[in-house]
Amino acid sequence: MFFLLRIGFWLTIVFLLLPAVTGGPSPHGASGNGEPQVSAVEALSAASSAVADAGGFCERQPQACTIGAGLIAMISERAEAGARFALSYLSEQILEEKRKAATRALGAPTGDTLTTHDLSPNWQGPKLPAALVAPSAPDPAEARPAAPANAVPLPPKRPA
Repeated sequence: MFFLLRIGFWLTIVFLLLPAVTGGPSPHGASGNGEPQVSAVEALSAASSAVADAGGFCERQPQACTIGAGLIAMISERAEAGARFALSYLSEQILEEKRKAATRALGAPTGDTLTTHDLSPNWQGPKLPAALVAPSAPDPAEARPAAPANAVPLPPKRPA
């Protein structure tokens, strides 16, 4: 409400300070030379009487003032409820960010604990000729069918 009054006040000041438009017929009864017939003192007097008249509006129109007061009360209640909702939402978001920061600071895992080192394949040395490799007892669990010479090698088994 006060916002509208401030806007009205400043717009009135701006309109009073704007230069008068000359060259055409004026709807407010300007003289032929472009000067308005109302002086600044008369305009100030009229504005002060309008403000005084607005102060007595509730005495002349009590029903309009009652409805306006109810409307202002309803708007203020809704604004208060909206502000409470926004405040609770923001406080929840801030608390959630604080919890996340505390979890990160304590070093607790955030879900996936594998590092890039864990995900990289094991290193395998170069293939040695069969003559240099000592024969070992064949393990039946690792027995694989012989692959053709141009086949792609299978990846190593991961330990269980």
